[in-house]
Amino acid sequence: MDRFPSEFEALLNRKGRRVLADAPQLEDLIAKRRTPIVFFDDIIDRGVVDDCIRLLDDALYPCLRRMHTPIPRESLTGMTANYSEALAKTVRVRTATFNSRASQALAAARESGLYDMMTSASFRRFAQAVTGSHLREDFWGRQVICYESGDYSGPHNDHHPERAEARNGFIDFHVMFSNAAVANQLLVYEERGFLSSARDVSCRSAIAIYRLPFWHYTTPLVARAGRESEARRWLLLGSFDYDPPLDTLAY
Repeated sequence: MDRFPSEFEALLNRKGRRVLADAPQLEDLIAKRRTPIVFFDDIIDRGVVDDCIRLLDDALYPCLRRMHTPIPRESLTGMTANYSEALAKTVRVRTATFNSRASQALAAARESGLYDMMTSASFRRFAQAVTGSHLREDFWGRQVICYESGDYSGPHNDHHPERAEARNGFIDFHVMFSNAAVANQLLVYEERGFLSSARDVSCRSAIAIYRLPFWHYTTPLVARAGRESEARRWLLLGSFDYDPPLDTLAY
């Protein structure tokens, strides 16, 4: 494979196409007071995964920018009362968005076929398959994230109360690829008021679809011994607003 296919569904194996035809529903999880997140493993064949990782390494990695937001010292030194600590989202990753027409990352994504795949009808259709409410068709956010050894995203909830179209919920669609140097990385998320559920997201390939907001974080990526400089977990992210926006926040 010398470039990404123009349609996302071309990456899927037979199991993946069955999932697309009969996917679990986020609304059913919400009705059971479960966290609205679903995972799919082993729906992209290993050879295709290897090709995707190679294309991302060659085309996108040189264009990524560092997103390193450390813990502010004043979040501790500025405290004046016991147990009053508060921590904004902290993160250490490499990333690129496709929002600027002049960006080097956008040019690389177009050249490699990634841009077309992440804007394809079947990319949206996979996200739409897990929810009965209609997702916006004319635009969705697109981002590429790369986790390396020690990289993580701290606790956050992705609530956007200032955006009328997203304040009551939106969909994040994650397509994930890990190379052979990655040993472990967990997604930890809340279940009924506690950060008590965890999922290993470091398998060779996986897909996760969330209905946000809810609290979650990713643990630091652990590389296999002696392969710290090689380890990379890639995340292709699509963010979809509902159309029309949801009336109430289901949380």
